[in-house]
Amino acid sequence: MVIGTRSASPAVQAMTTVTAMVGDTVTLPCEAKRFGDLNLVSWRVKLTDTSIEQLISYSSSSSETKMKDIPEYKDRILLNKNFFLNITDVGIKDERVFSCFTLVGSDIDEVPVALKVYKTPSNPEIMALATFLNEGVLQKVGVCVVNNSYPMPNITWQHNYKDVDLSSPDVNVTNNVVTNKNGFYEIQSSLRYSSRREEGKISFTCMAIYFEGLNKTASKESSPVTLLIHYKSSKISLEVTPAQDVEEGTNVTMSCSGDGYPPPEKFNFMKNGEEKVVATDHYGLINVTQDDTGEYTCSEQDNPDIKDAVNVTVHYLTLTMNPNENVSKMVGENITLECLAFSSGALQVTLMKKNRVYQTPLRLDSLQYVHSGTYTCSAKLVEVKEMKREKTIIVRVEGKPRITKLTKKVVNNTKVITCVVEGFPKPIVQWSINGTAPREESVKDRKSQWSHKITVQPSENITVTCLATNAHGQDQDTVNLTAMRFKEPVDETLEQDPADPRDKKNDGKNDQAKVIVGVIVGLLIAAVIAGVVYWLYKKKSPTSKTKTNERGTADEIKKINKGDNNHTSGSSAV
Repeated sequence: MVIGTRSASPAVQAMTTVTAMVGDTVTLPCEAKRFGDLNLVSWRVKLTDTSIEQLISYSSSSSETKMKDIPEYKDRILLNKNFFLNITDVGIKDERVFSCFTLVGSDIDEVPVALKVYKTPSNPEIMALATFLNEGVLQKVGVCVVNNSYPMPNITWQHNYKDVDLSSPDVNVTNNVVTNKNGFYEIQSSLRYSSRREEGKISFTCMAIYFEGLNKTASKESSPVTLLIHYKSSKISLEVTPAQDVEEGTNVTMSCSGDGYPPPEKFNFMKNGEEKVVATDHYGLINVTQDDTGEYTCSEQDNPDIKDAVNVTVHYLTLTMNPNENVSKMVGENITLECLAFSSGALQVTLMKKNRVYQTPLRLDSLQYVHSGTYTCSAKLVEVKEMKREKTIIVRVEGKPRITKLTKKVVNNTKVITCVVEGFPKPIVQWSINGTAPREESVKDRKSQWSHKITVQPSENITVTCLATNAHGQDQDTVNLTAMRFKEPVDETLEQDPADPRDKKNDGKNDQAKVIVGVIVGLLIAAVIAGVVYWLYKKKSPTSKTKTNERGTADEIKKINKGDNNHTSGSSAV
């Protein structure tokens, strides 16, 4: 219970206001004159604008308290010792003006007291909540319900914890107020709101501000509710995976998305204006080819005017070699190696063997074993850094064995014979010493050449033979060794001319013939020179000049001629 102060004015009797909550007991003070010769105290109530009824009175002459039979106050009122009026179980019907009337001696005094009753409302609750808000639509958010309040509270709405602007065209609030059977107010406040997409989501609350005493209010707030803003897409995005450098044979996925909320899920995909797929958010291309190159667009199914487009270029790169498989050739034959590349753009093509780069096509004339190996073609698409191809073939140069070197050396009181053989497939080397096979040391391999060694300590002069054999033929050579007790002649190396594949035995015979021919030619030349010198000597001799008779002269001429004929004949004999 709250007792207010009196308010006075020249024309109005001062009045005290007392507040009480429904259900409480309230005491109304009697502020009329009560001291001195008090004869009568009476409490009266204004039931209507024209009806004033006496509730209870006390007479000092009879010391008796009398209550008038007013049903709504029966058993609820009494006077205390100060002649204050107690009212129990206060209700909203008790919100009236009461007055305390006193008779002191011959003086009459009456002072009114106003009783103000209030009822705390229930907690506000937002009901009939919208599922979401559509952008730009003045849409019902929900209804704030406040029950069992007295007097009627003030209902306010909050948007993100700030009071909504009731003057805004984006806000509309309507209140529906009824009273229940107990006389309490039940209020339903509806909010309509027009949202914007940049708000994203909004928290709403409602608040009841209610009376709780003279010059005093209190408030209760609802639990917040959050609504998402739904809005259409203003932009469509088409993404292609892989994003760049689409390579022929790969799988491509196109994903379409919009900036609306909730994110749209149904799109139409088109290629070069031709519809491909509808009502989905992605479009897949499996094992793409050049035919898949083109402009792809996607648009939201419900809003086809908003779209996005992407140009997809399918790059391709093929590489082959000519010949396109491993190849075997014989020594001396020819071969041409070529890289054949086809692509959707500019190419970089290289042909390599180990770290050496060759021009393509590469022509190899008169193949040698050094040409054997792995040749690699590499092709790279300039526009697509990661797009490259490689192709390799193995070229095998084959030929019959050829012993390129046969050497002997004295090493640590032994004799080491080395036979260097080339050929492919790898020749099988057999050693023979006077018809027996010695043990061979480990073989060293170097670019289609194999170095075979044996070590011997001959006790007598021997002949060592190296025989090399493969599928294409054979070759052999021999070397003579002296016994260890004899000094070996100057180190001897028997080596063929790498450019002359003829057998070494034939080479020896040819060399001997050349020597014989040379000796004969030399002897003939020497004989001719000697004959000429002798003839000149005879011609200039004094003996020939003193013979003047004809007979003598004739005999001398015969001798000279006879001598010339004998010289010529001797030269021929040589």
